[in-house]
Amino acid sequence: MFKSSRQRPTAIPSASAKHAFIGRAVIERASIERASIERASIRHDLLAAALACACASFALPVAAQEQAEPASAPAQAQPAAEAATLDTVQVTGNRRVQSIQKYAGTIQSFTGTQLDKLGVNTDIRNLSAVVPALQITKQEGKYEMYLRGIGASDSDFSSDPAVATYYNGIYLPRPRSIGPMFFDVERVEVNKGPQGTVRGRNAAAGSINVIPNQPELGAFNGNVKMGLGNYDFRQYEAVVNVPLTETLATRIALFNEKRDSYIENGYPYDYEGPGAFDNTAVRASFLWQPTDQFSAYVMLDKVKEKGTGDPGMFTERALAAGYDIKDLDDPFRQYFRRPGYTSNDIEGAAGTFTYRFSDAVSVEFNTSYRAYDFYNKNASREWQLGPVYPGSDADAYHAPNRLPWYDTFYQADKSSSRVNELRFFGDTGRLIWSAGLFNYGEKYDFVSWDVGNGYWGDCDWYRPGTICGWQNGLGGENRGDGSEVESNAIYADLSFAATDKLRLIGGIRYTRDKKTSKDTNAQYQFVVPEELFADFGVVPSDLVIGSPGFRLKAPGDRSFGAPSVCSNSGCTPGPNSVDYFLDGVASWGANDTWDDFLRAYRDQIEVRITSDFPEGRNKDVYKNSFVDWRAGVEYDITDDTMFYATVSTGTRSGGLNKSLFLDDGTKLSTTFKPEKLTSYEVGLKSDMNWGEVPVRMNAALFYYDYKDKVLQNMIDVPNPNGGNPNATKRLVYNDNAANAELLGLELEGKFGFAHGIDLGYNFTYLDAKFKDSTILDTRSFLFVPIDGNRLPFTSKYNVNLSLSQVVDVEWGGIRSFDWTVNLAYRSKYYLTAYNSQGWAAGPNGPVRVPLEQMAFSNNRDAFGGPEFLSGNAMRDDVDGFTTVNVSAGLNFGQEESMRVDAFVSNLTDEVYSGKGFINNSVNIRYLNTPRMYGVRFSAKF
Repeated sequence: MFKSSRQRPTAIPSASAKHAFIGRAVIERASIERASIERASIRHDLLAAALACACASFALPVAAQEQAEPASAPAQAQPAAEAATLDTVQVTGNRRVQSIQKYAGTIQSFTGTQLDKLGVNTDIRNLSAVVPALQITKQEGKYEMYLRGIGASDSDFSSDPAVATYYNGIYLPRPRSIGPMFFDVERVEVNKGPQGTVRGRNAAAGSINVIPNQPELGAFNGNVKMGLGNYDFRQYEAVVNVPLTETLATRIALFNEKRDSYIENGYPYDYEGPGAFDNTAVRASFLWQPTDQFSAYVMLDKVKEKGTGDPGMFTERALAAGYDIKDLDDPFRQYFRRPGYTSNDIEGAAGTFTYRFSDAVSVEFNTSYRAYDFYNKNASREWQLGPVYPGSDADAYHAPNRLPWYDTFYQADKSSSRVNELRFFGDTGRLIWSAGLFNYGEKYDFVSWDVGNGYWGDCDWYRPGTICGWQNGLGGENRGDGSEVESNAIYADLSFAATDKLRLIGGIRYTRDKKTSKDTNAQYQFVVPEELFADFGVVPSDLVIGSPGFRLKAPGDRSFGAPSVCSNSGCTPGPNSVDYFLDGVASWGANDTWDDFLRAYRDQIEVRITSDFPEGRNKDVYKNSFVDWRAGVEYDITDDTMFYATVSTGTRSGGLNKSLFLDDGTKLSTTFKPEKLTSYEVGLKSDMNWGEVPVRMNAALFYYDYKDKVLQNMIDVPNPNGGNPNATKRLVYNDNAANAELLGLELEGKFGFAHGIDLGYNFTYLDAKFKDSTILDTRSFLFVPIDGNRLPFTSKYNVNLSLSQVVDVEWGGIRSFDWTVNLAYRSKYYLTAYNSQGWAAGPNGPVRVPLEQMAFSNNRDAFGGPEFLSGNAMRDDVDGFTTVNVSAGLNFGQEESMRVDAFVSNLTDEVYSGKGFINNSVNIRYLNTPRMYGVRFSAKF
């Protein structure tokens, strides 16, 4: 016998004022988007007409049903004729618990159970499949996030993210410190649009808030979960909630997740490819609530991430040969000479302490410490050689003497940060207000170095009878030891009920940032008498560096403060040059011979060190302050339909680039300004009934004015201090090069059908274009206009559909079954601002040319052939695609205390590029993951 049912509430259940105030010690704040479209154009009018149609439908005389079944109540059978109901979804976007239908902005919320059913599981990148216009990729351990086209392609010390991440409502300055957060999660909120007032720092695009389950007072319970899947996927989770006293409880959660690599090697080497991981985490939280006025919530967590890394894939040669990524038989079959390795140790402590004087006045203190220690060695590969494609073996085996090399890119960074916030807030009935002080400080150390043994050549041009080798890949050895960030802010925000139906909202925030970078840089030229190689019994390219066991010295651990730098081509090397080079390595590999060679002939080998900095080290300071604000109105058309109009701003902090010095010692500007986003938004939120079907329909029309957008490029700069003309440095450079505008429409909602069937939908239209922008094209080194080009990572059409059903049954011990199908579609987008357009020098300035006519540098040293490849190697377009996630489960026991389910993510095995690094010599793509599937068992007690 079947009985249709609705799921239990999808977020926070309704609660008394006391429980909402004290039981929920962490209350979130989000910035509400604003309205007032100021532009008049045909496309604007069309979208306004679409919104007007939606508004007319919302005004239908219908009765809303937004009744949440208590979490403790058992599912009830519904007669076929009885109308279904929609679950109440409550969020904390304004740092107070409120219905999502009363929040003046666009926000999506998912419970931990929903994340499993929708195929998100524990990987934050998979949120992109359920949140339209959100894109999250991972580059060598760094998460990069774009929301509605606003984001940042780097998130280290010099460049902050534009999508702010929060863990239990407390700001995380570095996305690298996220780790595998999605276990024992109460919910995840994704708030779209600038939130410079209530969220604050670096929330220009929006925010993602991961909220774990808190301890429950007076309850002993827990759960376990186990999972298995393809690529030898294994998952284990255990949670226990223990009441220590009547007023004190603790919750302990343990988690482990493993997966083997899904990348097959094009070379016949038997080792683990990139993409494998083994992550372990533990979280302990404590809730103390001794009185009705006071509560303290403390959370401790520790994470250990290990894996084989996630480097990008060189795609240029395949593209130049006419093979798009999606055309390959197996894009995940790639050439790697040696395995990679990555590790990340994360630890954190956070506390929220709340005291309620009255409903009108309360005080809350949030404090946190978070640190991570990250190390990464990319899998070794040949420059420009990526996927296996027809004819690629000719390139792969063109230089067999290079196959034994270990050349690769190493990087490591450490961060320790503290966040403190003192917040006052209250609710007088008509006035809901908050005001506070915010402080964030961070110490940051890093090292990056592309280490290889293949850069040897005749050096008679420098000194007769010598051979020279270089360690200058990606700019040589770059370190930042003791860099610091300090940010302080003061803010106020309010909502005032002018009438029973009309509310005025507003807020303001003042922020002051200071960043101090302390950098060292060394580029090494080894000048070796030719006879030494014969004496050692090797040719130069046979020397080995980077074999298993090789590890760079950790950030901040170097014994020497700065190298002895040569300031001109004929200088005498400093007395500690050999020692300085050796001191940068913590341990040498089992097969390494570079160290033995240098030590054996240390008195005969000259190590000439040049640097980007005249003294080998450099210190730069960035200071800036800015104001964010919001204003708007909320108007209740009916009890179940709300109109809102908002104007809001958000700022992404400016920062520092690596310093560059000209030959005459002149220092070029190192700072870039903050990005500024102003959003105008109008929207409607409504619950209604269409016959017996409850319907939730929300709409938002928004316009973004985007100023001083930072574009990031990887550029090659000739060594400014003279020396070997082949020694160059390649570095990432951030520049306020562009402005943009974005017009968008988002339609979102849900239908609640009979028999427990729900249909959720989200349609997002984005027209995001550059304006008044001329940038340096690092493919041609021309300054080119990009007006009218689309912002990277913005699809014009974004669709998400989620169909699910929960059905109560009486099949012996089986109490219910459920299934979910989630479909996500994205139309075509671009990875860079170039939009796959070519440029060439013309008599009166740059002129557009077909992309294939541009010159792309061929790595002739490895592959031979012509000097240049087809310009198609620089393509940055990504065709539209559709991904499908499905899951189904059975629930056992009277209280549904056991569950077995199966899932498939990316059912159709779509392959697409989520990020690209493109210049005149590389096209590095970062791909999504292939089809993943598995089964899970969970039980609660």
